[in-house]
Amino acid sequence: MLRQAVVAGSFYPLKQKDLEKKIKDCFKSKLGPGKLPGKPKKEKYNVAIVPHAGYVYSGPCAAHIYKRLAESQKPDVIVIVGTNHSGMGPSVSVFTDGDWQTPLGAVKVDTAFAEELAKASAFARNDEFGHKVEHSIEVQLPFLQTIYKEFKIVPIVMKGIHVFQESEDLSNAIIVTAKKLNKNILVMASSDFTHFGPMYNYMPFKTKAREGVVRLDKAAISSIEKLDEVGFLKHIVKENSTVCGYVPITLAILYAKKIGLKKMNLLKYYTSGEISKDYSNFVGYASMIA
Repeated sequence: MLRQAVVAGSFYPLKQKDLEKKIKDCFKSKLGPGKLPGKPKKEKYNVAIVPHAGYVYSGPCAAHIYKRLAESQKPDVIVIVGTNHSGMGPSVSVFTDGDWQTPLGAVKVDTAFAEELAKASAFARNDEFGHKVEHSIEVQLPFLQTIYKEFKIVPIVMKGIHVFQESEDLSNAIIVTAKKLNKNILVMASSDFTHFGPMYNYMPFKTKAREGVVRLDKAAISSIEKLDEVGFLKHIVKENSTVCGYVPITLAILYAKKIGLKKMNLLKYYTSGEISKDYSNFVGYASMIA
């Protein structure tokens, strides 16, 4: 199956040349790393948290992650875990067979890994429907196509009906599958942070909205940095949080701990308000890596 690009022309440019230029601009942006990636080194990364909004807003933040990845060892497989914004499909949808199209070409799914992962998980289901209109994975692909000539992905979207159970189960299934197939993998959680304003039906602050959102996001980021999934989920519940990818983030934390990592590092944080200059409706973005 060929999964067509559904947000090309809205979240990122439709034409190849325009998209290539936009990605370069994200790397060179003052909110981005400030320059294009250098040559690969021996450093290896295992887990990343990356935003998934329109490139004009979250692209520079995401570029921090992709610069690090470009300058490190390339994984055999990238397991991209996104948010199921549409609610379509099962609770955990694994896209197992086919290519994902973008204006930069087609990205291949690692079918063997995806099918084995679905078998190893009690919650994951082979499903294409949950991915049909979802943007949280698609927006990562042009960046990956820019830094890697060839790579394979395993696309997963999660609803979070049973947040901890599903994250625990899937993190175990990823580890078991990677070991069985002898694959060096990167687990990427795709998520934006707090969504504030009437557009998102979330207005816990009557004044100083930016300061309030930054405070909320910094609290969430602190728990993630410490790989504290309990503290992170308590924050989500307590604040009635609008962090859309809290389920993929929970999975990323659990996976990081299970493979022996001790912390997650924050590369960049800012809000869309820094770009739009509008703090009536705005979103927080963070890039984190380990």
